[in-house]
Amino acid sequence: MYRRPAFFRPSQTKMTRLVLLVVIAVLGAACGGDDGGGDDGGGSSLLERAREEGIRIGFANERPYGFENEQGEPDGEAPAVAREVLDRMGITEIDSVVVDFQALINGLRAERYDMVAAGMFINEERASQALFTDPDYCATSAFAVPAGNPEGLTDFASVAANPDVTLGVVTGAVEPGYAEGAGVPADRLTRFDSTADVVDALRAGRIDAFALTSITVREQVANLPGFEATEGFVPVVNGEEQLGCGGFVFRFEDKEFRDAFNEELVEMREADEILPLIEEFGFTQAETEAAKGVTVEDLIGQPYDFGMDS
Repeated sequence: MYRRPAFFRPSQTKMTRLVLLVVIAVLGAACGGDDGGGDDGGGSSLLERAREEGIRIGFANERPYGFENEQGEPDGEAPAVAREVLDRMGITEIDSVVVDFQALINGLRAERYDMVAAGMFINEERASQALFTDPDYCATSAFAVPAGNPEGLTDFASVAANPDVTLGVVTGAVEPGYAEGAGVPADRLTRFDSTADVVDALRAGRIDAFALTSITVREQVANLPGFEATEGFVPVVNGEEQLGCGGFVFRFEDKEFRDAFNEELVEMREADEILPLIEEFGFTQAETEAAKGVTVEDLIGQPYDFGMDS
């Protein structure tokens, strides 16, 4: 079990970005009507429409966060939690679409679906593009390495210090930024489009290790003879610990829906009702306990009340 690190304080750069984000949010609110609830042209909000007609979720087919099961239905951590929250909101009809992870937010903004349920880590860049809930889990990072961890990798700094190590990362995930922020040269990072691709590269010996959340790494090496997961660690970038926590994502104009969803989610989280839903996917009490009391504002280091009534 790991200890939750202290959250970083917003830097001057982040406060400058905040001004830009607030401007974006104000402009979005001006275009979206007065109630901040989203509008399809007929005056009904997403919350109203979802209760009447159902909702469509986007996910990335990445185990264990979200994937298609044998029946072709969404399964995994995020869809399981989303189903329960939506049911408590009175929404029982759920459609879904599989999307490349790096395209999830763009597809959401293009209205291909109404929310993202992919266990997506919350960070400042993503929060400038879409509206996140508070997290339902927090996780450390880890490496998948050959058995015995011959290169002695423990964190991104250890990769940066070893010129012989080539690290695999997934495009659109947070790990490339963590690695570069810790000093890993770009020419020793090999990027892949999916978890399956990076696993295949490690098995074939094209990379020395790959970095993902400790949850994902545990899941992948369980079926990868000759390889193991390193102990989980909290990445450090520019001297600041980066706690990785995942949540659900909505469009800015659907703040009414996000708020209703978030209220149910946080109530479940604080009442220890999430772990029973996701334990079968490899999540542990450490991940759900680490998310307790954590807000999206904590994770991006600044206020996040876009669209809130004044």
